[in-house]
This record gives sequence, C-alpha cells and structure tokens, in this order.
Amino acid sequence: MFVNNSQAQVFHANSEVREFDLHCEWSTLNEVVQLLQYHGPCSAEMHKPIFRRRRVRAGQTLFLMGQAFSGLYLIRHGNMKTAITHAEGSEHVMSFSMQGDVLGAEGVCQQHYGCQCSALLDCEVIRLPVDDSFFNDHSDDGVGRLLYWTISREVSRQQLAYAITHAAKSEIRVARFLIEQSERHATLGHSAKRFTLPMTRRDIGSYLNVTLETVSRALSSLNQLQIIDVANREIVIHSLDQLQAYEG
Repeated sequence: MFVNNSQAQVFHANSEVREFDLHCEWSTLNEVVQLLQYHGPCSAEMHKPIFRRRRVRAGQTLFLMGQAFSGLYLIRHGNMKTAITHAEGSEHVMSFSMQGDVLGAEGVCQQHYGCQCSALLDCEVIRLPVDDSFFNDHSDDGVGRLLYWTISREVSRQQLAYAITHAAKSEIRVARFLIEQSERHATLGHSAKRFTLPMTRRDIGSYLNVTLETVSRALSSLNQLQIIDVANREIVIHSLDQLQAYEG
C-alpha cells in the first residue's frame, strides 16, 4: 500500500519546498535542447528565456508523492533520486537521475506525481510546463514535439531500467548497474571508466531489488577479480568487456 494523496499534501508545509521556490532563474529553449540532446526541428525563439530554473540542495525534495503535477523537471546539473514510499514508511528507489534526465513524466496522465524526488547532490533543475496554455502558445514551433519526444525517451529508459533490475542473478544486476552508470557518464562527456557514485549502497540495493549485503558482495567480488577498483563510492573500471561478461 502506498501513501495516498491526502498524506502527501504535507508538502505544502514542507520548509524544503518553500526554500526551493526562493531560488529562481531562467533558461532558454536552446539550453533545454542541448541538455536533452534533442535533434528534432524547433522554430521557436531559441535564445529567449522562457523556462524557470531552480536550485535544490542535497537532501532536499523537488516534489513529493501525490503532489499536484506542475510540469516536468529537467536536471541541469547534479544527481537526484526518485522513490515510492509505502504507508508503513519503507522506501523503494525507482531511479537515479543525472544531467539531461527528465523527472515527473508519470504526472502528465495522473495529474499528480507518483513518487518522491530528492537531491543526492546539490542540483539545478529546469521546469518544462506541460499544460494546454503552453501547447497552444507553441503549437507550431516544435516545442510540443520536443515535449512528446522527451516523455517517450523517459519511457524507453524505464524499460531499460526494468531489464537491469530484473536480471536473473542478483550479482549480475550490480554489474549491469555499473555498466549503465558508465554509459551515462560517457554520454555526458565524462570518463566511462572512472566516476563517483552519488548514491549509497543501500539505495543501489533498493533500486536493484537486492539486499545491501548483495551489493557489497558483488562489488567486492568484482574488485577481487580486478575488473574494477572500489574505494567507498569511487569506481574505476579496468575492463568493460569483463564487466559485461560477469556472471556472478
């Protein structure tokens, strides 16, 4: 059983959300297109500041489960975690997101957010409105197409995440998770073989549907096989081929 909408309305009194709203700047369509790595047509004014940009510090909440939908959020920089909270208080991590990722897509049809999103590191996000007035004002300039494309991309990533988190063997899930992180860093122009994980091992276990002990055991095994080096949250991958072939 999940937390219901009435329980989630506590966000109105949440000091983190109030503080989050104090910091606001603007981003252009050109910046949004670049962050999304979108290559479709857009005839709108690319350099006009039309998207609200906000900051949220590590540990603070962007939106809560059940909160009324107010748009999609594109990560400008930083790392965030989305999770579902059950009525008894337990949490299940749904995703880890970084620069260029979009949050809140499930709210388009539900009209409320289906999970809670919080910052793992200090973040900046760009709000992408998804409402009738926004679409009407930009019906012929490709912005609507951009938003549809963005939502479709998030569905594709969720399908990939499902494949990773439902691998046959628990230890293999950890290896595939590291491969996914490697590929994401490479996409952003960072090193594919050396990076820092912003999330805890407990959060990784929750995301992969395995125990904390399984995550630690898999990382230790990969380290002993000299496929990777692990130092706290620092990961160095020596062989991507061996990591992909790892069978636990």
